[in-house]
Amino acid sequence: MPLEDKRTRRLVEREISKHPIDATLLQVRCINEVIYLGGIVSEIRGAFGRGVNVERQMDKIIEAIETMPGVKDVVADYRIR
Repeated sequence: MPLEDKRTRRLVEREISKHPIDATLLQVRCINEVIYLGGIVSEIRGAFGRGVNVERQMDKIIEAIETMPGVKDVVADYRIR
């Protein structure tokens, strides 16, 4: 994996961590400047996760990823639990 792909993957993981969702089962891969999101996302348990629309949060994450330098495309193949 080229160095650029690792750096971009880390930037994407940081962006995901800014949002109030449980993405522990979400896999992030970056291959040739294309981001692949796969796995399962869900609400955070407890008071912090109440009222959070996970689908809307993922839409925001994907929009933010698409504007990152070094990203050509985003392939989102995840499930919401």
